[in-house]
Amino acid sequence: MLIVRDQGGYFPTSWGWSAIALLGVLATWLAVGGRTDAGPLDLAFLCALLLLTLWVALSIAWSVDRARSVLELERWVVLLAGCSALLVLAQRRSSVLAPPALLAAITAVCGYSLATRLDPSAGTFAPRDPTAGYRLFEPVGYWNALGGFAALGTVLALGLATETSVGRSLRSLGAVALVVLPLTLFFTFSRGAWLALGGGLLVFVGWSPHRLRLVAESAVLAVAPAIAVLVASRSGALTDRTATLHAARQEGHHLAWIVIALVALTVVLVPALAWVEDRSRLGSRPRRAVAAALLFAVTAALVAGVVRGGGPVSVARRGYDSFIAPVPPTERVNLNSRLADLNGNGRAQLWSVAIDSLHGRWLTGTGAGGFQRTWDRSPKANQVVRDAHGLYVETLSELGVVGVALLAALLALPLAAALTRRAVPLVPALAAAYATFLLHNAVDWDWELAGVTLTGLFLGCLLLVARRDRPERPTGAPVRAGLGVAVVGLAAFAFVAAVGNGALARARVANREHRYPEAAAAATTARSWMPWSPEPLKALGEAQLEQGEQAAARASFRKAIAIDRDDWQAWLDLAASVDGPQRRVAVSRARALYPTSPEIAEFEAASRRPRPNSRRAGRAHGERRS
Repeated sequence: MLIVRDQGGYFPTSWGWSAIALLGVLATWLAVGGRTDAGPLDLAFLCALLLLTLWVALSIAWSVDRARSVLELERWVVLLAGCSALLVLAQRRSSVLAPPALLAAITAVCGYSLATRLDPSAGTFAPRDPTAGYRLFEPVGYWNALGGFAALGTVLALGLATETSVGRSLRSLGAVALVVLPLTLFFTFSRGAWLALGGGLLVFVGWSPHRLRLVAESAVLAVAPAIAVLVASRSGALTDRTATLHAARQEGHHLAWIVIALVALTVVLVPALAWVEDRSRLGSRPRRAVAAALLFAVTAALVAGVVRGGGPVSVARRGYDSFIAPVPPTERVNLNSRLADLNGNGRAQLWSVAIDSLHGRWLTGTGAGGFQRTWDRSPKANQVVRDAHGLYVETLSELGVVGVALLAALLALPLAAALTRRAVPLVPALAAAYATFLLHNAVDWDWELAGVTLTGLFLGCLLLVARRDRPERPTGAPVRAGLGVAVVGLAAFAFVAAVGNGALARARVANREHRYPEAAAAATTARSWMPWSPEPLKALGEAQLEQGEQAAARASFRKAIAIDRDDWQAWLDLAASVDGPQRRVAVSRARALYPTSPEIAEFEAASRRPRPNSRRAGRAHGERRS
């Protein structure tokens, strides 16, 4: 979970070293004999993941943004290494211990995040942040991703708390997590995460062979988190963007004591539930009657809600119109109201641009990581966006039909494995948590955060492990040798990526902090390790420009353009280092590549005033999230 705490594993600086560590686990396993009980489905999953990674690598050849495609490949290597390490090391007989360990890690991350809201400090308290807007996002770095992370953990926690075959201590872990995780989810104010949670719970009920008991115990265990969320929603200083630090700390401490009391209550509930389970045995007829009553109650509630909303057509039309509205409503002071708003925050426009980019490229797409450039060229580009905010539509846009087919095969295999293992302890919960992960990825860009994605894929891998039915056996020497060569090759690639990305990050930080000689030195190092990317040259040119080395800066920017002539930032950088007709040509080229750019408009306005000395604001764009 270290990569999750490092901004979710979003930035390239975390990928290389993470991949090397995971590949080191694989190398150790190979060195000690390579024993495993993995079966055909495990192999099929890894083959699908490998083929998808190779397709990403191949897409560099036709990509509209080759440097970004290389970065995407670096992230896919992390996913490949992580899933491979888990599948070869995990064993069927000990798989029951893996879900609680994974839940404990998820709860620890979310518990840390929740603590920053319940005990805020001057450094973490920023209710008026123009980007986060008082939504909880640390340490993952993105509120919706943290919400999805907490949602899949909530489903897994419910499964553990209601699983009769595990010990009470593990069930207590699940019950405690059921208080922490939904409260963390609430403070992210992530609507997509709540919807994914609802979908995951429906999958859980449908997948479980003990639906009646699951629903009954879920209703009991839901009392504590419901109380916590209700109290939190009525705490103005914890949900209001006008809050002060003193008030937030006071109400946060009050809520913390309530959370502690609720945790104690849930721990007491577990043995009570176990006592009831041992003494209650309903026959088939009473079970059917109760199930029918529950189904009737849920159906009646849904029908009443639809009727109150004006009928199904009216409800659907209002929801659709709200979602596709290009301009989201003004952010209200109190964030509770955000949860009732169905506006997609521009997702309809993003998805439309992603689909439009496929004309003539349905088979291959625009290349891995190419959506940002596709968006920049679109007249609909009204904000800075890097990702299409939807894994499946973005994969279709960037990797075409081939990429989507490989992704579908990859993600479907764990669910297929779980279909025949419904009666195995924790399999329904794992399948439901995995489904929660897949649902949330449909409406957001969790996939770009390597740590969050690995957590979701690990759920799928555990479903594959539960499906195994073979004894453990050693891997043949020829296979180990071939795998060893592949591991060494991937580790070398990851090492180059780690050193290059680290040097580039240092150059950018040094430029922001006006340490230009250090920035130039770090950018030069990055250039030697990343010759395919224009980014080190842009960072070097900025440092040279700020030091008054106009000729050197022009040369650096022109070299960056020679690598990628469609990089509008490089053209605008060049415009800052030239005068007269050359500046107009450079600005015109940048404008053609990003017609609606506010940064280009700002530069043009500044050019009409006394000559600007720098373009440092432009460097922040490359690091900004969508």
